Amino acid sequence: MKPLRLMVCFLVLAASCLPSIAHDHATGVVRERMEMMEGMAKRMKAIRERIDRRRDLASIKADAEVIASQAPHLLHLFPQGSTQRPTDARSTIWQNWSDFERKATALEIEGKKLMEASPDDYDGLTAQFRAVSQTCGACHETYRMKRR
Repeated sequence: MKPLRLMVCFLVLAASCLPSIAHDHATGVVRERMEMMEGMAKRMKAIRERIDRRRDLASIKADAEVIASQAPHLLHLFPQGSTQRPTDARSTIWQNWSDFERKATALEIEGKKLMEASPDDYDGLTAQFRAVSQTCGACHETYRMKRR
């Protein structure tokens, strides 16, 4: 049984390194945006865990503040033609730039609302987290290639 447990631990550890490995091959602005997106994803995961556990809800504000403050910088991290591998960005970003701008602005707005949500209002906090998550998802659905 121990060899099986060791193998499972190894596979979990290896899988957790995959995004970082992909970033190792990225350069320039593609690498910057991948790192920023990964950072936002980690913050969203941390917020989700706090909400699920109903613990440390006041610290959600700091994570939401970072997400809201980074959202306007997304536009600078997607200059025309920055499609070199290993990016997940679809070329439709540049074909629909005004929509992409609206989605980045929506992320900033929803992130600020989450930042301002009261940790004492669990339902409101949860609803606002869901709004931020849906904003991320709407952009990813349209502008990010599906991951396998």
